[in-house]
Amino acid sequence: MIRVLVASFVVALAAASAQAAEVMVHVGHSSVDPAEIKIKAGDTVVFHNIHEMPGGHTVTADDGSFESPPLAKDEKWKHTFEKPGTYGVHVKQHPTNKGVVIVE
Repeated sequence: MIRVLVASFVVALAAASAQAAEVMVHVGHSSVDPAEIKIKAGDTVVFHNIHEMPGGHTVTADDGSFESPPLAKDEKWKHTFEKPGTYGVHVKQHPTNKGVVIVE
């Protein structure tokens, strides 16, 4: 009986993780691209810095809930969005470069 329960749990866990997706967002001097994305709860956004910047570019949540380390050109940083909601993001070094992640 315990083996059946453990096996069922492993199968359910594998199915749940197989459904999660990764979505790429490019950041740099002039933009967050795409500026708006829609994902599902549990999906991961990969922020990719595409421009050279002394000290790097930092992706920051408008509400302060997360912040990447400074990213050198071609570096990537991942954030998994667990809860539904609308999350504004910007590039710390260029605060007018904004984007929105809508989590369903």
